[in-house]
Amino acid sequence: EIKEAEGKTIMFIDELHAVVGAGAAEGAVDASSMLKPMLARGELRCIGATTINEYRKYIEKDTALERRFQPIMVREPSVEDTISILRGIKEKYEVHHGVRIQDQALVSASILSNRYISDRFLPDKAIDLIDEACSHLRIEIDSMPTEIDDIDRKAQQLEIEATALRKEKDNRSVERLEKLNKRMNELKKQSQDMKEHWNIEKEIIQNIRSLKEKIDRTRTEAELAERESNLQKAAELRYGTLPELDKKLKIENDRLVKIQKEKKMLKEEVDEEDIAEVVS
Repeated sequence: EIKEAEGKTIMFIDELHAVVGAGAAEGAVDASSMLKPMLARGELRCIGATTINEYRKYIEKDTALERRFQPIMVREPSVEDTISILRGIKEKYEVHHGVRIQDQALVSASILSNRYISDRFLPDKAIDLIDEACSHLRIEIDSMPTEIDDIDRKAQQLEIEATALRKEKDNRSVERLEKLNKRMNELKKQSQDMKEHWNIEKEIIQNIRSLKEKIDRTRTEAELAERESNLQKAAELRYGTLPELDKKLKIENDRLVKIQKEKKMLKEEVDEEDIAEVVS
């Protein structure tokens, strides 16, 4: 396939040092020996990534392979560069986790990871902070809110007390039981109303997540169609499917804003406080 591409394909090999000696056993040809002739003839265009230590340990020892590559030092990105990188991948993480990420959260992730995480490098450690904060928020969305859980626990405690009082026949116990029943009914009604609101809010957030996934897939399909010169399909996706999905997404976002104005039970946005909590 690479030969047929006639130089139009560029191969990327992560952990390039791993190909040195890979597959060599009992006289078999290793992966690097298979690559070297193609690199020498110009049939293969290749970019490899490795660390300085592993380059010196493996690549430099294979002089024939080393000659086929031009070393380029890639330094750790600065905090400012990391912020730009995070902005570029933000949408992918929003789609994956089904949450929104504030720009300030990206800034905080870059600054705090650079300041407090010394055993890792940017942008990896900042990306991990964003990923973990999104995961925590996703779990909160899928879990029952603490307000509802507290109300249900109170109702359960009152039910236990009421069960004991039903065995008593004195006037004081009867009066107390009436008050407990009234309070339990109030708590159950409150819990039911909150659960209905929570389920609607949760459903809207899930709809938004699903639409974002469809939009992401459609964009990928459109790009693929353009690369394959299938312009009719690309036009249908870009000017037909995508606008319709964007319209549906706006409707769901408006629904979420409206219902959260009444009462906001779920947090669907990662902010700087979430990042700080992960760091701590």
